[in-house]
Amino acid sequence: MEDKINTIEDLKELASHAFHVIEPCKSRKGKATVQISMNSYAELSWYLIDVIKVSVAALDAEHESVTYVRNISSAVSGVLAKLLNIIPLEEMDLLDKIHEIILPIQEEEKKE
Repeated sequence: MEDKINTIEDLKELASHAFHVIEPCKSRKGKATVQISMNSYAELSWYLIDVIKVSVAALDAEHESVTYVRNISSAVSGVLAKLLNIIPLEEMDLLDKIHEIILPIQEEEKKE
């Protein structure tokens, strides 16, 4: 089934299935948050350690050896795995559908 956007209501319906990665911040107007799901405080701690390790490795990259940071590849893998979870795929799908509608309108306006 292909989603068609013909009315504002159609757009609202499609949007209701998207825009879940970035949530408006309740306490700070104009700000938003991104949640990274964690199972426990321990998992959060290990994730933060991985981010710090990756950062240290990046800073030390200009030196030939990064010897005091252990398991760099594991840290990089952990950071990248979490980042994959916050890529807004549903939002991108909605933007593609909106673009399909807007593109012919823009092309028509160029002809005028």
